[in-house]
Amino acid sequence: MQSHEKKFLHSLLLTGAEYDAVEKLAALESFEQAWKADRGALHAAGLSEERSTAIEEGRNRLNPDEEMRKLVAQNIALAAKGDPEFPQELLEIAQPPFALYIKGRLESGKPRLAVVGTRKATQYGREATRKLIRDLADHTEIEIVSGLAQGIDGEAHRAALEYGLKTQGILGSGMDRNSFFPYEHWNLAEEMLKKGGAVVSEYPPGAPALPHHFPARNRIIASLSKGVLVVEAPEKSGVNHTVRFALEQGREVFAVPGPMFSPNAAGVHRLIQDGAKLVTSADDIIEELGLPRRSQQEKAETVLTGETEKTILEILSEPTSVDELKEKTNMSTPEIVTTLSLLELKGFIRPMGQNRFQRIS
Repeated sequence: MQSHEKKFLHSLLLTGAEYDAVEKLAALESFEQAWKADRGALHAAGLSEERSTAIEEGRNRLNPDEEMRKLVAQNIALAAKGDPEFPQELLEIAQPPFALYIKGRLESGKPRLAVVGTRKATQYGREATRKLIRDLADHTEIEIVSGLAQGIDGEAHRAALEYGLKTQGILGSGMDRNSFFPYEHWNLAEEMLKKGGAVVSEYPPGAPALPHHFPARNRIIASLSKGVLVVEAPEKSGVNHTVRFALEQGREVFAVPGPMFSPNAAGVHRLIQDGAKLVTSADDIIEELGLPRRSQQEKAETVLTGETEKTILEILSEPTSVDELKEKTNMSTPEIVTTLSLLELKGFIRPMGQNRFQRIS
């Protein structure tokens, strides 16, 4: 879409026009014509009295050129349907957004897994989320997409960051600081951007987090992903919207079983009964999605957090003792022991007996 048209679409969205209204306005000759249309033309296009009034009032208070400059100042890109920056995956769904507001980098065609679940996550759900994402990071370059909500969503984003995976958050609000929802995850979103991820919304800056925005944003989460992983969801959960969209779009649905008597497991168990793939390890996801596995060297480059870990891992091509590591690296014993513990925890090395360790090839 030409930038001239895009500024008028942005201004229409700022008046509160959402998908149904924009679809009717798109039937006019252009979004510029829609922006400048009088009340009679807006009614003829099918807009309600309330929506027509909002657009007329918007014309009196908004300057389209100035509003585009505000986006640039906030490092927000506006990708309209048909633009190269607009995710191609979204063009496959029945009602793709007319435009997306994007902070960061959102590339088409990347392997992504949506991780979703209840906002009231238990310790079990959090640990399951972290373990699966850690194991995925050990073997693949998949990206993690979720909704930046409290609970499982936030845990998925944090785990992705910790284990070196890019992660994208899809909002049900504007992405400016005043309307960002949930506000508690503003800093998390900023960290995601620093690590090469993205924050995305089909709602303009200033748009509040209205209840109907969340089922709508779930269609974006599902369509951007190769599969949807559900970790903890009660019987009646917003997760069901994401699953429905995933199935409509031919995406795989995965579910982590939970304790029999946990309310948070009821919805997940229902999904499994309905055909979702039961997941007990990252291998279940990797195999089902046909994800290429990374080599040990690629894994080390992505997940290792410092030169100390890389140095020791390189030496451990054969069984090596702590004393031998001390001689070869000139590191202190406490530093070596701490690093070995971290490498073992991350799954890079294994103990070989007699205080010796070796890299897992």
